[in-house]
Amino acid sequence: MSETNGAIEANMSVNCRRMRDSDIEQIIAIQNESLLGKVADAELKDGFVQGEFTEADFKNFDRDVAVMVAEDEGKVAGYLCTSHLELHQGKELLKLIEKRAESIIFEGKPLSQYKLVMTGPICISKTQRGKGIFESIYNSFFETFGTNYEVAICFVDDANPRSLAAHINKLHMRVVDEFEFKERNYNLLARKI
Repeated sequence: MSETNGAIEANMSVNCRRMRDSDIEQIIAIQNESLLGKVADAELKDGFVQGEFTEADFKNFDRDVAVMVAEDEGKVAGYLCTSHLELHQGKELLKLIEKRAESIIFEGKPLSQYKLVMTGPICISKTQRGKGIFESIYNSFFETFGTNYEVAICFVDDANPRSLAAHINKLHMRVVDEFEFKERNYNLLARKI
């Protein structure tokens, strides 16, 4: 990693691309090392993911929009799932977000009136954090699929300040809503693509 004009550049050996079926085992291993409920309380400050997804779930994300992976020296270093809100039909949390998007004004109009893409979960392997992969994987998604969407949204648990800070400081996403769901507090973030 190097610093140029105040910007941090990612390790040049990292390649970001769309997921292949052969990546799923490594993706699930990265998910499991940061999964809420499997991570020691002392490690939660380093970030976590909440949803435990299966091979079929990852394939559904990829069919819907994409699962992007960062690959470093032939190994998956992180992943980003992306989807339409419609993929999550019947999931209470996403139904709540979809409903709230109707009344959230983002840059002059209701959030629901934009062509939205849901980003997340994103998870970077513990051994790969701090190398610029978070930004690289998102930027790769925006470059590859950004013309299909106007606004990227995601939700982050208040108990995950590392992820919240990364989305705000590295991706320039804005908190556009805060809400409670099943006794947990969440932030809804958005940014134009």
